[in-house]
Amino acid sequence: DDVVIAGPLTLRQCSDCDPTVQTAFIARMAIDALSEKQVIHIDGIDYKKWGFAVALINFAELVDRSEIGERFAIRGLRYQLTRTDKNYNAETKEFDVKVNMLAGDEDFDLDENFYVSIDLDTTNNLWNIKVGNDNGFVPSWKNGAVAATVTGALLLSFMFMIICIENQIRHDLLREMLPPKALRKIKKGQTCVEKYNVATVFFSDIVGYTAMSAEMSAIQVMKMLNEFYTEVDKIATKHKVCKIQTIGDAYMVTGGVPDRCLGPEGAKKVALFAIETIELAKDFRTSDGAKVIIRGGINSGPLVAGVVGTKRPQYTVFGDTVNNAARMESTSEKMRIQCTDITYRLLRDSATHVFDIESKGGVEVKGKGIMKTWFINGATEKSKKHQSTLIEIEGSTDDNCGDIHLYDDL
Repeated sequence: DDVVIAGPLTLRQCSDCDPTVQTAFIARMAIDALSEKQVIHIDGIDYKKWGFAVALINFAELVDRSEIGERFAIRGLRYQLTRTDKNYNAETKEFDVKVNMLAGDEDFDLDENFYVSIDLDTTNNLWNIKVGNDNGFVPSWKNGAVAATVTGALLLSFMFMIICIENQIRHDLLREMLPPKALRKIKKGQTCVEKYNVATVFFSDIVGYTAMSAEMSAIQVMKMLNEFYTEVDKIATKHKVCKIQTIGDAYMVTGGVPDRCLGPEGAKKVALFAIETIELAKDFRTSDGAKVIIRGGINSGPLVAGVVGTKRPQYTVFGDTVNNAARMESTSEKMRIQCTDITYRLLRDSATHVFDIESKGGVEVKGKGIMKTWFINGATEKSKKHQSTLIEIEGSTDDNCGDIHLYDDL
């Protein structure tokens, strides 16, 4: 009732004539009524088919003109077109199946994974075309695509590696610039500000730096500062003090910030750092033979620490304690460490060291008037037994930085 194809047939004008069409097919397709109004009624019978459209196909001519064989051959493909007929056998009461090879390779023996097969099911038979390659389907662009994919993957991997390396370098740089706790807050987009009840601040500068800079080239000055402060950085790491910043010839560290500790402990760390820095300066010579003379100042008290800026974040400290530490440095003497009375009292209570401290007397400090100050000359480590006794009495803990209520004037 749908499409019926009969053939192949050989068509002749007469029984003795040569074939007019060697291989022909007759295709018939029913024409349906489009609606109920178009149904034909004859003698009480409804005919929903108007008729049939019949086409006579010269199959050999069709195959020749379409050049289907040549087109497949150019692409290295083999094909086979077949038609399977099922005819009812009255004697056996079964359908006889017959496969007719219509075009293409008669010996189409490709593995089923190496070809594609498409069926066209008509009313009385099944048409099938198979197209394949002896080596399977390998598109012409496959090698180029594979090469491009591998190259692209390598480039992406390389770019990702560079991004990861740069992120790690940036993270390492920030880790050097910022304390871990501050870095975690910055990553979360939080403001990093902390208050410390008692911390110790150290300032130093190079005596005669202005005159030295005038006599030396800029490169020599930079080389001198880099060589000297590289060694000072090692001392800071040794005594576990926090380097806050270097501005020109000035160097600044803190004890008890950002790692909290008891007031005497923070003061001790800074004092030991300062003493060793002075000893370094006594024997230090740059590669050009230049001698470095420094002076230092220390003060202890409450302060606020935090990160300033986002483009080039900087961890720094604020407060009157910082200002007084700077004044201790500016009023100090060559190769000496001047400290305030508050720092002196904290060092006096150190659990592990005895400090050699001498009184300087009163010093006029801008905005503060006369302040009693001291020079720190050296330090001696206490015996282990004495240290254990003092630590047991004082009860040291890292979480109580600055909770020193014994010092009422702090």
